[in-house]
Amino acid sequence: MMYPPPPWNLRGQLYGSLWSVPVKDFQAELPSVFKPLVNFGRVGVYAGFVDYQAGSSLVYHELLGGLVVRLKGTLRYALHVTHMWVDSEASRQGGRERWGVPKEIARFDYDFGENSQDFKGKAYTAEAKILAKGDFKKIVSLPRRVRLPTPFPNLQILDGKACNASGTFWSVLELCKGGMLIPAESPLATLGIAGRKPLVSFGGLNFRMKLQAARII
Repeated sequence: MMYPPPPWNLRGQLYGSLWSVPVKDFQAELPSVFKPLVNFGRVGVYAGFVDYQAGSSLVYHELLGGLVVRLKGTLRYALHVTHMWVDSEASRQGGRERWGVPKEIARFDYDFGENSQDFKGKAYTAEAKILAKGDFKKIVSLPRRVRLPTPFPNLQILDGKACNASGTFWSVLELCKGGMLIPAESPLATLGIAGRKPLVSFGGLNFRMKLQAARII
């Protein structure tokens, strides 16, 4: 086992975007036990960059994407990660084995603006193909001493069964202009977000997260 055992205590910076995508444009395959949450013919999709920094159980970079799903036969709704890339083999192995997250290896280029309030990021495959870009500029944020709890409900598939892979998350919230840019050739394009302007973009600054071991439902 290359990775530390759960729980993972994580801290760093997060920048992401949210979209409202027409169902007809959503092409990603989902496990049979999950159904997209559809409102007025649209699906809620997200993607973002994360920088897990010093003080974390593991230090690495991350690109993720997914949507809001419902667990069939229940009224349980949560986020579901359909795509994720990291630049740490320990994180890749731990994410797959402990939380059922489909992590792959990628290369990252991050550029934080003054006081880490603006951000530019890129992620590439090993073959140097672009996966995603991000360009975030702060519009407004809460004072840094105000770190709000943010729910992070997450449903994944572990050992062929649905599991609760949720974490507890606190951060300084920041509203941004710009956001994630997804090229048509990226696997994230199956979420229907290639070339599509985000509905809203945000930063989760100086966050802290506790990720408990996943629990089979």
